[in-house]
Amino acid sequence: MKTLDKIPTGKIERASKLVKTGAKIGGNYAKYFGKKIINPETTKDELNEDNAADIYDGLKSLKGSALKVAQMLSMEKNLLPNAYVEKFSLSQFSVPPLSAPLVRKTFKKYLGKFPEEVFDSFEKDSINAASIGQVHKATKNGKTLAVKIQYPGVAQSISIDLAIVKPIAIR
Repeated sequence: MKTLDKIPTGKIERASKLVKTGAKIGGNYAKYFGKKIINPETTKDELNEDNAADIYDGLKSLKGSALKVAQMLSMEKNLLPNAYVEKFSLSQFSVPPLSAPLVRKTFKKYLGKFPEEVFDSFEKDSINAASIGQVHKATKNGKTLAVKIQYPGVAQSISIDLAIVKPIAIR
């Protein structure tokens, strides 16, 4: 699975990612209506699959609260078309982890030491990655440990996401 070297944390960076995703969805609708003109029997199945894939790709690159939305929506089987539920359910178990160099840098920033200075062993590849952090296997004094690393900037990104959504939610 591809790893991430950076998570967008700035307001403009995150908003532009959402706008880019919106543009892809607009393109999907244009393609759908073009096909519908040629064949009036065309269903929305392909449109839903394309939109679900584009939305999920946008949300998983943002991590944090954006990806948490996908996780919550994947649990609501009757709220969205099945294509969305299926794609968003990937957010439960198939999220790109941070790259090993970024994990080391993050660890050093917050703990003042690299993982191998703290643990007897530390696996550079994560066991699992989720919306706000990922888990690595480590050992210390003969004990196997699960070490959860919060994504750098995720707390800030959650505040920014709420600021972006607030004007829409208030209406």
